[in-house]
Amino acid sequence: MKQFIQLTSRIINKSHIVEIIKQNNKYFIYMSNKYIYGQIVLANGSLTTEQNIIEICEEKHKRDYTTITEELNKIN
Repeated sequence: MKQFIQLTSRIINKSHIVEIIKQNNKYFIYMSNKYIYGQIVLANGSLTTEQNIIEICEEKHKRDYTTITEELNKIN
C-alpha cells in the first residue's frame, strides 16, 4: 500500500488527510493544518489558523477524481 496519492498537480501524503467529504461529483479533501499565525501586543493578541482544503471536481479534474475514487474503493 502506497503512502502517497499522486494527482496531476500535487502529491498528497495520506497521513495528512483529516477528512474527505463527497458531494455530487466532487471531493473535498481536508488536510491537517500546519500554519498558525499569532500576534501579541501588550496583554492582547490573536491566534489564527488556515484550513487546507483541496477541491476535486469530476468535470474539471477528471483524472484526479478517478484517482481519488480508486483510492477510496481500496478501503471498502
